[in-house]
Amino acid sequence: MKKVLIIGGGSGIGLEIAKTLDSNNCDVTCVGRKDRNNFDYNYVKCDVSKSEEVIKLFSDNVYDVLVYCAGIISSEEESHNYSEDEVNSIIDINLKGCIRCNQLFIDKCLENSISGKIINISSISNRGSKYFPIYASSKAGILTYTKSIASRYENIKANVISPGVIKTDMSYHETPNFDDYIPSIIENTPAKRLGNTTDIANMVEYLLSDKADFITGQEFVIDGGYTLPKE
Repeated sequence: MKKVLIIGGGSGIGLEIAKTLDSNNCDVTCVGRKDRNNFDYNYVKCDVSKSEEVIKLFSDNVYDVLVYCAGIISSEEESHNYSEDEVNSIIDINLKGCIRCNQLFIDKCLENSISGKIINISSISNRGSKYFPIYASSKAGILTYTKSIASRYENIKANVISPGVIKTDMSYHETPNFDDYIPSIIENTPAKRLGNTTDIANMVEYLLSDKADFITGQEFVIDGGYTLPKE
């Protein structure tokens, strides 16, 4: 039974990944910043922007799989006057948190001779974003970091999933009138629908299967064709 740690597993994409992997007989532990009562899976409260909390998270447990999908975004980014605190928060959680967790996971794998698997969740915004430049930069960092560690460690298979537009609670946090944009998004998506959390969880399921054992250092864009050329 694979032991899986899902950073950002308390809601949204992360929670759907937890459900899917649990149904595949994985031992799932979810990590989030908020307290959770009556949660369906093992749950650990941890703020990944704080090094001491991340170190404690990995100190007593060894995992076979790390899924990093913690992330924040703010509508304040739409202004060019975003504050330094805003920038620091986004980078600390989205990118630095990812690096911290990946490094400690890799250390544990090396110490225990585990051929671990890492799946880091980026975003199609890693190509650049007109409205969310800091978020986009953090997600671009995840992509290049993952490719780097995939080439560096022979016993670690590390890949990136870059979701397109997925309807989650965070969609409304970044864009309160998100529903107004849905028709345009669907019109510009060849698959003619929004993405959903199951689309991402299914790719995670595949990458953790034996069928994906020769895949590492790759980006999987799950966007229904949204980023394809329009002309």
